[in-house]
Amino acid sequence: MTTPNILGTLVAIPIKGRKLLNRTGSKQSPYVQLKLGEQKKRTKASLIASADPEWDHEVRLEVHPGQLNMLVSVYDDGKKNELIGEGNLLLHEVIDKGELDVWFPIKLDGTSAGEIYFELTFYALVSAQEGRNPQLENPPSLLHFRRLACQ
Repeated sequence: MTTPNILGTLVAIPIKGRKLLNRTGSKQSPYVQLKLGEQKKRTKASLIASADPEWDHEVRLEVHPGQLNMLVSVYDDGKKNELIGEGNLLLHEVIDKGELDVWFPIKLDGTSAGEIYFELTFYALVSAQEGRNPQLENPPSLLHFRRLACQ
């Protein structure tokens, strides 16, 4: 049974950040929050307390018609849960191509707050007339493929 009004599944993997803004001057533990429509998911806080954190955390989101703008926010997981920066990532290219690796800039109050490196994959939902899409039912983990490639 297919769920109505779903274009497919977006697998977003924030790999790492670079030159993230540090507003407090002390160690920060940044995490990435992704919001697409009503869905909101986040990574774990980076274990690397620096301006160049690493996450490598897979997040899966359903993509519905009209939801082609994903809000990417980076917060410090410290006491204040303070916003480091954010931006809107347009999903048109990953939906068209199926895959996209990109450095995505974030801003705070119109000023650069760093960049996030993403690996994005879109699994389109095939309509019932065209048949099922077995990749959508259980899409392979990109982390799994990366581990296989390193062996």
